[in-house]
Amino acid sequence: MDIDPNEHRSQAGFPVDQPLEALKADHAFVRQLFERYTTTQDMKVKEEAGPRILELLEMHANLEETVFYPAVHQIDPSLVDHAEQEHQEARQMMEQLKGMQAGTAQYDQMMVQLRDSVMHHVQSEEQSLFPKVQQAGMDMTQLGVQMQAYEASMVTAQARASDKHAT
Repeated sequence: MDIDPNEHRSQAGFPVDQPLEALKADHAFVRQLFERYTTTQDMKVKEEAGPRILELLEMHANLEETVFYPAVHQIDPSLVDHAEQEHQEARQMMEQLKGMQAGTAQYDQMMVQLRDSVMHHVQSEEQSLFPKVQQAGMDMTQLGVQMQAYEASMVTAQARASDKHAT
């Protein structure tokens, strides 16, 4: 069950003209991973899926916090501030999970809490923030290009880090 963090997007990669669709694809993929984790009793699946969920969430949160939220903050400052607060809550849970063994009862319980928190956050973004961003008349391609460039640099940095760990 090798899970590529970007396998959930089409072969075309990041849709620069539709950055909200890219974020929604991330949301759908992490939802699938949470489902896979929480519905299996297979320890091997849990040991792979748990850390991958944390990795994907971290990359997604970094992308939103570094590029997306600053670009859309003026559209609805309170909504973006709330989203960033939800990210901080999720990051606290993620840090705790990193210190635990995937598949243990405590890890499973915390993973369910994280899933519930993240799915609430996703619903809020998709039902409230994204429609406001679409209606604001922003240059979506410019935002998409910035997000694509940031994501590419994250993937490159991650590849370099895993190369160092492999040697």
